[in-house]
Amino acid sequence: MAYPNQNHEISKGTKARQNGQFEIPGEKTAAKTGLDILYTSRIDRGITEEDIERKIKSLKQLLEKDPRAADLKWSLFVAASNTYRYDSCLKPFPPMYIKNECKDIEALRRVIESVPPLPVICKELGETEVYQNYSEIIELLYWVLLRLRDPYVKSIQKECYNSILRKVPLEVPVAAPNLIFQIANAKQSTSEEKWKSNAKGHSTFYAYHGSRLENFHSIVHYGLQQNMCKRSEFGKGIYFSSELGVSLPYSPVGYGWGGSLLGSEISCIALCELINHPDIKRGDSRDNAQNTLSDSVGGRIPDKYFVVTNSDLVRIRYLLVYTQDLHATNTTDSTGLLAWFKQHKLLTFVLGYVVLLASVGLTQNKQVEKYYRLFIQKAGFE
Repeated sequence: MAYPNQNHEISKGTKARQNGQFEIPGEKTAAKTGLDILYTSRIDRGITEEDIERKIKSLKQLLEKDPRAADLKWSLFVAASNTYRYDSCLKPFPPMYIKNECKDIEALRRVIESVPPLPVICKELGETEVYQNYSEIIELLYWVLLRLRDPYVKSIQKECYNSILRKVPLEVPVAAPNLIFQIANAKQSTSEEKWKSNAKGHSTFYAYHGSRLENFHSIVHYGLQQNMCKRSEFGKGIYFSSELGVSLPYSPVGYGWGGSLLGSEISCIALCELINHPDIKRGDSRDNAQNTLSDSVGGRIPDKYFVVTNSDLVRIRYLLVYTQDLHATNTTDSTGLLAWFKQHKLLTFVLGYVVLLASVGLTQNKQVEKYYRLFIQKAGFE
């Protein structure tokens, strides 16, 4: 798979330009894992107190400034980590969990399971012993939310939703997304510059792409890739539609993260900008060369569909998020007993089963039955 080059390098002590406010400690040692070019974590080679302070400060600033965007990015990472297809979905993969070229997914999942809701972590980052208590969590959150900084995710204000949705006028009414996030690139992004170069002399237009939740961690960082798309009824390529309602069925509700502010069950639709190029096949074209692919088994491309055979012609601009249970962004809602049960569903099930067995056992106990009948008589039910 040919991935766009990622512009990750930044000198020590400087600030990331992407958001204009987050200070990133310098970490210059690079390591290649397959096709992923990632920076190694300093957790394995020792970090200074200054590095730790910078990481904590940067992470706290990010969580305070745009908590929902951070939550979405983390939720997409968790969804990719928990799928059985993690080997293809979890790209890039955190390098601190790669030992001897083997991905230690179980160790990674254990750390993910221990991560409390992000407002809790944000509050804890102000404590003096936070790194001693949460070192693995801080390193992983820092890598996901700050090291993978091109592109970055940014919350969109509600009043701007209509102007974004009007980029693709809808003919068929459909439920509006609960939240919209912008996928933005750093000014010096190599991939963005390549896309702009390809767009010279061409107009652009917007269209929707639906995919499973666990795919979006890779999609956000590497873009949509033709060889990762399985659907090929009308030919091999990346499928888009000018109708949101057409793309929605391809984005089923998925389980992200139990401690999420957005709710644990969400779905995503990508709103993409496409270059109007001959390599994009269109269902609304009357030209057979433009509305049919040579390997199609279903005939011509349907109306309102687009099939892209060159991923360099596509850029993701927004993520439309549909939520099942949108939490308020405050600590009390995210740290209650209900949130804990949602985050530990397996343990909740086991505890419930134990209580059930205990209840059955007690009902067979004659002493318990004696006190139960006495209670019924005293209460006047007999």
